Amino acid sequence: MFPEIFGGSPQVKVIDLLITQDDLEYTKKEIAECAEVGRSTLYTFWETLERYEIVKKTRRIGNTWLYKINTDSPAVRALQDFQLRIVDIIVEEETREKKQKFEKNYQSSENNTPMVVAED
Repeated sequence: MFPEIFGGSPQVKVIDLLITQDDLEYTKKEIAECAEVGRSTLYTFWETLERYEIVKKTRRIGNTWLYKINTDSPAVRALQDFQLRIVDIIVEEETREKKQKFEKNYQSSENNTPMVVAED
């Protein structure tokens, strides 16, 4: 959802992936692959994600760290709240559009209904 609103920059793609899949843990390589960004590109802004506590290390497997979104971070909570509000807006808009379409079709069918005239 974030790329639709903010564009497809690598940072937006990564944050969108991690917020959307907030219960999953990833290696940096997996984050890059799933977000469809280059690993070297990911490394250019990874430090910023850690500094602002957007991501956190969860555990280590061998020499590899796993990461996930830091849902304790005020910044992440704000992004999640924003995402939920956008979903609410989209649902309201779609509901309004469907209602208008239904009402238009209903009125149209009402106007095209032939009148039955009783014969004596």
